[in-house]
Formats: sequence, C-alpha cells, structure tokens
Amino acid sequence: MRDRLPPLQWLRSFEATARHLSFTVAAAEIGITQSAVSQQVKALEQFLGEALFLRRPRALHLTDAGRNYLPTVREAFGVLARGTAVFLGHDPDGVVEIKANTAFSVLWLAPRLHTFIAAHPGVEVNLSTAMWESDFTGGHGSVEVRFGRGEWGSEVGELLTRAVLMPVAAPEVARRIAGIDDLRRETLLHIGPLIDDWERWLEAAGAPHLEGRENHRFNTYILTLDLARRGQGVACAHSFLAEDMIRSGALVPPFETEVPAREGYYLLGPRHGETSRAARAFCDWLRAQFVPPSDQRIS
Repeated sequence: MRDRLPPLQWLRSFEATARHLSFTVAAAEIGITQSAVSQQVKALEQFLGEALFLRRPRALHLTDAGRNYLPTVREAFGVLARGTAVFLGHDPDGVVEIKANTAFSVLWLAPRLHTFIAAHPGVEVNLSTAMWESDFTGGHGSVEVRFGRGEWGSEVGELLTRAVLMPVAAPEVARRIAGIDDLRRETLLHIGPLIDDWERWLEAAGAPHLEGRENHRFNTYILTLDLARRGQGVACAHSFLAEDMIRSGALVPPFETEVPAREGYYLLGPRHGETSRAARAFCDWLRAQFVPPSDQRIS
C-alpha cells in the first residue's frame, strides 16, 4: 500500500496551491521555486491520472477531482500534525492559534480576551497579527478572523459582522462639526489607498464630492484612530472597532448616519482536518459576541 502513495512534497505543493490558487504564492509559503511547485503538482496529477487544476492565462481553478481530493490531503496533514505533537508530549487539543489583523486584535479582541480565558482554564491561546499568509500555519487548532468580502480563492469565511462606517473625532474636533459642510474645514484621515470608507460614507450622506481641507492616508486603523483621538483629523471608523473609545469619550461620532461597508469580518477555521477542542471553544465564544447579521449581501 505504501508504494501507491504519492510523495509527501507533491501533496504539500498541491494543498498550498489549492489554498492560494497560485503556484507563486504556494512556492513562497513552502520555500521552493514556482516552477518546482508547478512540476510537483503536475507529477501528482500524472500519478493520479486526473487534472487537479484548470490552468488559465491569469487564473487557476480547482477541478471537480481537485475539490474532491483536497479534504483527504488536508485530513492527512492534520493527522500527521496531531500525531507528531502527541509524540513530542504536546496537547494540540488544548491549543488555539488565532490570527487576526492588528486593528481587530488590539481594538476589539484584546479588551475581551480575558473573558474567554477565564471561562476556559487550561486552554493555551497563541495570538498572531502576522501580515502574510505564510506566517500562519492554518493547522489543527488554528482560527483566523479576516477582513474582506468573504471569499479568498478556495476559502470561504463565516460572516461575524459587517463593518459599519461612521466618522469619529476627538471631542474638541467634533464640537466644531455641526453639519456635513463643516468637514470641508477638517482633515480627513483615510485607511490605505484601496479602502473606500470615506467615499462610501459621504455618498450615502449625500455629499459624494466633498473633500476635506487635507486628506491623509494610513495603512492601519490603529494609527488612523489614534490620530483622530489626538485631534489631528476626522476618521471614518468601523463602529465596533471604535466602540470602546466612543464609550470612554476619547472619540465622538459627529453624525448619526451609519453606512454598511462592502467588507466584513469573517471567521475561518482550520485548513487541515478536524478542529481542536480549544479552537471550537474559541469559535463558539467569538460567535456569541456578535449579533447574527440579518443580511449578508451588500451591493
């Protein structure tokens, strides 16, 4: 039976490529060349006698055979990972590895994580704010909270909450703002070049072409909200990320208008095999923190 198994490296290249739908990204994760990953996947397809991917000029898609084979490969890696951990004396069932972006981790999760830890003594929590997919193993005990529109290649997330947009400012700045036109005299703080939070909010508020006195862009919500808290401009925040600062009075929403964003925060479970007891407990706790969204479709 053993001589009918494909080499482990072929399977690893297939799993990583299926997860990213990219030979290049899979190669960066594994630490080999793109051509080596492509060749190993091709060798696996020849071994199985089935095409696992549809190769297009600018896209890669799993075939039906690839989708059917992928859970088997992931489960096999999960069994190996758990067996190795037990052999080394670890308890993988009691560990949850959490990956989330810095804003979610610092502004929302960190102030509440103690309630999960208190309710689950003995569970080991490993929290990472790694920026790159290759920094996160996605194994037996892994959980990821990801910001986006719900689909990333072959991965589909479970919606936790839709981001709701609202301007926020320090109290002394908010007191100067009586209406939309007053924003023309303020500095508008934007999140990155690819997120259209201010544009979406202003359009919904009836002022799509309004511009602030100055417009500055930053790549994290942490930095943007901190600058707003220091009175250096008005930020368009995700309400639940800013709620603690609003509750404390450090930030004030000058307007009542709240606008659903196109993106939301999604929960993704482990990529390989079954979920650890600790990861299941964390997922249940996390779901309980959010009101189930009534409509997940935003145009």
